[in-house]
Parts: sequence; C-alpha cells; structure tokens
Amino acid sequence: MSRRAANSTGGSADLRTVPAINVLLMREALLAEGVSEAELLRGTGISAKHIQNNDSLLTFDQVIAFTERAARLTRKPGLGLRIGRAESPADWGTLGYAMLSCTNIGEVINAILRFHPTAGSMVDVLFFEDEDLGVLELIPVRSLRGALPCVMEEHMSATHAALEMLAGRRMPLVRVDLSYNSPAYHRQYQALFGCPVHFGESKNQLVFRAGFLAAPVVRSNKFNAKMARQICSEQLARQTGVADFVQQVRYLILLQGGDFPDMESVSERLQVTSRTLRNRLGRYGTSFQALLDDARKQLAVSYLQSSRMNVDEVAMLVGFSDTSNFRRAFKKWTGKQPRDFR
Repeated sequence: MSRRAANSTGGSADLRTVPAINVLLMREALLAEGVSEAELLRGTGISAKHIQNNDSLLTFDQVIAFTERAARLTRKPGLGLRIGRAESPADWGTLGYAMLSCTNIGEVINAILRFHPTAGSMVDVLFFEDEDLGVLELIPVRSLRGALPCVMEEHMSATHAALEMLAGRRMPLVRVDLSYNSPAYHRQYQALFGCPVHFGESKNQLVFRAGFLAAPVVRSNKFNAKMARQICSEQLARQTGVADFVQQVRYLILLQGGDFPDMESVSERLQVTSRTLRNRLGRYGTSFQALLDDARKQLAVSYLQSSRMNVDEVAMLVGFSDTSNFRRAFKKWTGKQPRDFR
C-alpha cells in the first residue's frame, strides 16, 4: 500500500480565493434554463463584473453562496453532475495543461494532488492504494453547507470524465462513496459512473482498479511537462497571497508527502529568512513546529483509518524513526494510542 501527497488548507480556508471557472459554468447552465443573472447572483456577494472571465477570483463564501442558490434555482436535477461531465482538462486551466503533459494516469493524479487549487477546487484531494484498488478521496476544506452535494457532484464527475478522456478508455470504477443522503435523482449517479454508488458514507471517494494508474495518456506531450508544472506553481502562488501565508507554509510542508522539510528549506522556498518566517507565523498565532505536527497528525490519522499498515510503518511514513516517539506524539495529538485510535 502506498500513499501520495495531499494538500491541506486547514484554518486558513476563509482567506483563500479560488478561480471563478465553476461559477461561470453553473451560470451558463442556469441562464440556458431561463434563470436571470440578477436572480442568480442575488444574496451571493457577487456582481456581474466579478465573473467576466476564468481569471476572476472569488472567496469561498461567495462560491458556496452561489452554488447553494444555483442548486435551488435549477429546473433540472443533478446540476453538479451535468457541469462536471461537460468539463474537459481545458476547463481546468493550468492544471489541465499539466495533466495533458503527463505520460500516464498515475502522473495525472500526482498533478491533481499538487495543483488542484489552481482549478477552483473547493476540496482537498488525498490518494492511496489499498491492495489492487486506487482511492481518490475528496475532503471539503471547510463546511460547504447546502452546497455539498452540488460541489461533490461536480468534482467527482469532472475528475471521472477527465481521467477517462486522458486515458482514452473507461475508468474501472469499483464504487463511489458520498457523505450526504441519497437525492431524489440518485439514478443519475448510477448511470453516470456505471458502478455502485453509496450515500450516507463517512467519506467522499472514487474507488477504482489500481491497474488504471499505468494507463498511458493519449497524445501526451512529455516535452511540455516541466513548463506546465512551472506554470501551475506560479498560478498557485498567485492565489496564495500575503493574507494566506499559513496556507503557503502548510502546502510546502506537505508537498513531498512524508519527506518533511525543515524551517530553513521552507524559508528558502518562500524567499524569506527563517526569522521572518517565525515572526510571520507568530502573528497568525502558530509556529512552524505546530504546522509540521499538524501535517504529521493529518497523515497519521489518514493512514490508520484508511490502510492496513502497522504502527511502525505509519511512524516511518510521518517522519518518526523511533516508534515509541511516534506513539507519544500521537497520544498528545489525539488523546489515544495509535492502536486504540484504529
């Protein structure tokens, strides 16, 4: 079993901005149904001039409010499913460019893990392999309220459609798990994904045969891969402003999975001194060690909940060479020993 890197936004999600692409797609769908733009934008905090193009940036609260309103006003059920299924990697902006430059689906998933915020993502993405299965888990970065079903529909169906398009064949889905109650139009899910769909689960995830990871990307252009990743990195940095400094540090800590950097290397990446990094984090009420511990805790909890690895293996993957030190740290984080927690 293996685990791949995940992004985390933690408590800084209130400050993060996202591209308006999903709002624009929903807007087009609702306007085609005859819903007026004024009615659609009412109470969302968004004006028509805010969403002129894909480069517009909106707050999470604005996107959540818009999605809730669009889901109420649509005259056709399954808005998120329709939006996601109609998307292509080209609609994912710079992330789509990076995906098209990958050589196989495993590399595509790595690109999604690293750069999904550039595509207007409202979720964190985790990935792990469990024997012969691959599991893509989508975790809301904050409460999505009534927008949860529509957001998950769009993210799940868009990811599914993109991976199938890139591979040029069907994705061998085993099941889809969703954390909300079954909607009246639940049969649309079965028709779209072609596998069992379970509602009311604890997680939101696409589960598929892991052999799909080796599927080559049709018409991949490996010569553009380095450039594509650089463009994604620049776009991600543009979205992560000074007010979101904590998020930047969290991202850099988790960038290499369990290969955690020290404060000096993170300072270098941010082009500040370690003293400046320490002081700026202090102004946000946190520290580098606290963020590092939080990252280790996040990964350790996920490993224990989602894998069959023993405690020694989990300890090693989250940066502890001594299992007894890991046990003490985990008890401090959660109040339980790892075995009791599992």
